[in-house]
Amino acid sequence: MILPTTVVLAYLTAVRLLRYRRMRDIQRKYSYTTRESFSRMTLDDAWAVQVELSTLEFPRIYGVAIFFALFKTYGIPTISSLLVHTTHLTQPSTASKRAADTGILLTEVVLNPPSSPRSAAAIARINSLHHPYLAGSKISNDDMLYTLSLFALEPTRWIRKYEWRVLTDIENCAVGTYWRALGERLGVGYEGLKEVKDGLEWLEEVDRWSKTYETELMRPAESNKLLAGRAVDILLFTVPSWARGVADKFVTSLLEERLRIAIGFPIPPPPYPRLLHLLLTLRKLTVRHLLPPRPSFLRFRFIPDAPDPKTGRFSAVRYRAHPWYIKPTFWARWGVRAWWTWAVGGVVPGDGGERYFPEGYLVEEVGPGGTGGLTKEAETVRYRRFKTALIPYNHLCSQVTYQEGQRNLRSTIPPCVEIPKSRSVKWILAKAALKKLRFKR
Repeated sequence: MILPTTVVLAYLTAVRLLRYRRMRDIQRKYSYTTRESFSRMTLDDAWAVQVELSTLEFPRIYGVAIFFALFKTYGIPTISSLLVHTTHLTQPSTASKRAADTGILLTEVVLNPPSSPRSAAAIARINSLHHPYLAGSKISNDDMLYTLSLFALEPTRWIRKYEWRVLTDIENCAVGTYWRALGERLGVGYEGLKEVKDGLEWLEEVDRWSKTYETELMRPAESNKLLAGRAVDILLFTVPSWARGVADKFVTSLLEERLRIAIGFPIPPPPYPRLLHLLLTLRKLTVRHLLPPRPSFLRFRFIPDAPDPKTGRFSAVRYRAHPWYIKPTFWARWGVRAWWTWAVGGVVPGDGGERYFPEGYLVEEVGPGGTGGLTKEAETVRYRRFKTALIPYNHLCSQVTYQEGQRNLRSTIPPCVEIPKSRSVKWILAKAALKKLRFKR
């Protein structure tokens, strides 16, 4: 009995020591040891920390949280009515593709280095797709800011509620730093937010703002219910019909009360939230005390590392509902998931001929048709210009002071363009473009 007990205790001790090692490594690797130093956090450091969190520390919850971040936008009638009007998310023939396209563009932006061509191409494509709606004033800046805030906030909220540990201040600062800077590149204005000093303060401020926004604008609407129903259909596509009712109740148990009312979902019976809470608590304790951390070679892959050398296209790694952009390899067609999908009447990679684009995707082709906005090359140039124009807190360049950044920015814009201090750099660049002025390369 002594030897088994010793082995068990040794294993539990090893798990305890290893489980928190990555958190300690992040704090040791990046030299942001005081709250004052958070204002110097660079975009590259913030991105690197966020990738560690999303692909190694909390990949499962992070992925689910991003899905429900999108889901939460369906509780806002101004957002849901526009999405219903486009019909991309309401038609069974296009809903799963729109969901796949959104996931691909988002992960291409977030999981590739900010200065990489792939990230620049994805940002340019998102701006291109948004351009007609922004030009026609069909999307408000508040709706854009709310959507951005959810991508930053929901993973931190879900980790706090359901994961084996909470995020540290430096990790929260990295999340705020990254999404604040990304919002600039996506043209989101921050006029409704208070002035802040660092990413952690921005995250707290946008949390306060988004809660006020929800209180005022999250209201029941038919468009909300329609979109939410389609999203749940995609989420539970591989759930057998005999278990669908139970699965629906578990999904509803995850929703906040205001959101549940806004999308018109019924109150789940009391046993479902209790059982779900029990299961998630057991998972939290099991991961914390019994499982070693995920090693780097098992990093969770959301996107491919490189394109196909023959075609230059990227093949999606994961899919829901339908195998959009999935290469029909032997494992994809005959693996465990393929057999389960086939058993419940779904489609496996390779079925349907060319319908699901098995040859893969190019970022500039992802999404519905239409042109406008920036090209990948223009976005890359714009990123480089931002690096030397933004103040240190914006984290695209930590080597300049605010005044130096303003002087650098002024040197790239003709003197006839007024630069009010209260405006964002994005606004300044937009004004220069409207006046048909060219920046010096």
